[in-house]
Amino acid sequence: MRKVIGIFCLALSNLTFAQTGPGGVGTSTGTSSLKMWYRTDAGVVSTSGNVDSIRNSAGISGLSLGETGAQRPTLVASAVNGFSEISFSGSNRLRTGLNLTTTNFVNTEASTFVVCRADNTTQTSCVYTTDALVGTTRFTCHIPWSGTVYFDIGTCCTNDARMDVGGLANLTSYSFWSYDANATSGKQLYRNGTLLLSRANTSTYNSHASQYFNLGGNTSGTNGFVGDLTEMILFNTKVNSAQRIIIENYLAAKYGLTSAANDHYLMDDVGNGNFDYEVAGIGRVDASNIHNDAQGTGIVKINSPNNLGDNEFLIWGHDNVSVNANNTTDVPTGVQARMSRTWRASEVGEVGTIDVSVDLAGLGSVTASDLALLIDKDNDGLLSDETPDFTATLVSGTVYRWSGVDIDNGQRFSFGTANSTQTPLPIELTEFYAQPESSTIVLNWITATEINNNRFEIERSKDGIVFEKIGNESSKAQGGNSTSNLVYSFIDLNPYSGTSYYRLKQIDHDGKFEYHSIISVDREESKNIKFVVFPNPNQGEFSVDFSGIENEHEVMIEMYSMDGKLVYSNQFISSSSATNTVQIIPQEKIVAGQYFVNFIVEGVKYPVKVIVN
Repeated sequence: MRKVIGIFCLALSNLTFAQTGPGGVGTSTGTSSLKMWYRTDAGVVSTSGNVDSIRNSAGISGLSLGETGAQRPTLVASAVNGFSEISFSGSNRLRTGLNLTTTNFVNTEASTFVVCRADNTTQTSCVYTTDALVGTTRFTCHIPWSGTVYFDIGTCCTNDARMDVGGLANLTSYSFWSYDANATSGKQLYRNGTLLLSRANTSTYNSHASQYFNLGGNTSGTNGFVGDLTEMILFNTKVNSAQRIIIENYLAAKYGLTSAANDHYLMDDVGNGNFDYEVAGIGRVDASNIHNDAQGTGIVKINSPNNLGDNEFLIWGHDNVSVNANNTTDVPTGVQARMSRTWRASEVGEVGTIDVSVDLAGLGSVTASDLALLIDKDNDGLLSDETPDFTATLVSGTVYRWSGVDIDNGQRFSFGTANSTQTPLPIELTEFYAQPESSTIVLNWITATEINNNRFEIERSKDGIVFEKIGNESSKAQGGNSTSNLVYSFIDLNPYSGTSYYRLKQIDHDGKFEYHSIISVDREESKNIKFVVFPNPNQGEFSVDFSGIENEHEVMIEMYSMDGKLVYSNQFISSSSATNTVQIIPQEKIVAGQYFVNFIVEGVKYPVKVIVN
């Protein structure tokens, strides 16, 4: 199927043994030691700014979390390096009803990772397990308690079991905490990569017998955590030291934090281009602590290093630019177009040659000899002066591999095609959002390229599970093929009272089809809120008048280019006056073009198109 919107997705069945967990450690299919993985950039369902549920990205659906009513925590968009956070007030939580007495958790060791901060230093844990029989609370990550950080898994408040460290500063700032436990090496607690405490004792990891799992609060939802959390990871075995270092570098890059020790990935720095996204890595501490196969949440897999020595690592990430193959300028001779997205690697030591694979799931027919791996060998920031590597082979399904590749420290890389007609590279859905207007819901979406597209079917659901067709929109592309942005709109005249869920079904001329992202909108929350941008067009700086917001509310602003790149974000508090005016002055100059500016109030998005001359 040649998709209209060629979204890069992971074909796990085609990428044997791919390490798709955090930083490329573990798999996200529920079959590895990775058992819990909650992150705000995947699987969060929210209504009016409150978190209804969060999917377990480790692949065990029974361990997904949810809550209803007043005990739901708040989702704060773009709060930490562009990623959202879940904010707990002390009386709310997320929980699973699955008893943890399963084969997933019967073990004598574990590793956990948590990214969080506290709003005070007197209240309790951000991660709980709770005894289902007697209601006893067990603390997995106890941050903080009267200024002391406790860390343990399944057991609390006995000196031989817990890890407690007092006198720590800056608990109200974000940190990433990692904790290891097994019978051989005891227990270790790290903050931002620095070892805080190690205990060699006889107590082993508790297997969570007859326990449930909560984020933010205990069974009753009282005396809970006051603070914010972005990501929580749990393995039911202790990860090796190379894997822990890789996961810590992934978290540090993602959330704009600093790893005080073992900071091996430097391409997340501003001066190196902020390659913060979908960071993964391979590495070795010693012969017993090796990780040599990683993919993470991205489309690039690297494995089989031929010279990986002690304390050597190769870690990579990308710039979050669209994967549209629309870059036709920075390409070498023999390449017609390349992905706009660029990856960059940090190398510690010399890991030798590697295999680089890319998953082109959903693209359709591909001629392997058209595919090019482009590496910035002279490290000048350009790919147009490099020699393309056309040696890709089809591994299986949609996975293509280049063998014996050498990527050195700081080098950028991307993927191109020698024939953009015969082998077009995938494109993303650049926008799909819903906007309440009076008694209707207006759906808007944008395609960057369409291939063999016949039409879209719009589907609606009350619960996000069972959908019904409510309309059609024919392709605007001549013959179903286009290489420019096309904008679509559909009005739902009879939305549900409360929350409505929507998804797009894209159908080819040959009848093949694909579903795309589910979005939700709450019509009852829609008020007479208006945002007016002036001047429009402008030179990249402008003012905004907004009205209709009752009392004081937090307003989030996000400005996106047409290829989906976030170029500006900020948040401010509206006053109680009828009309507010704010100035939007991005730190970096905004290039000429069309942009979408999203104003988000209580989880409802109010989009405005802005033109920069």
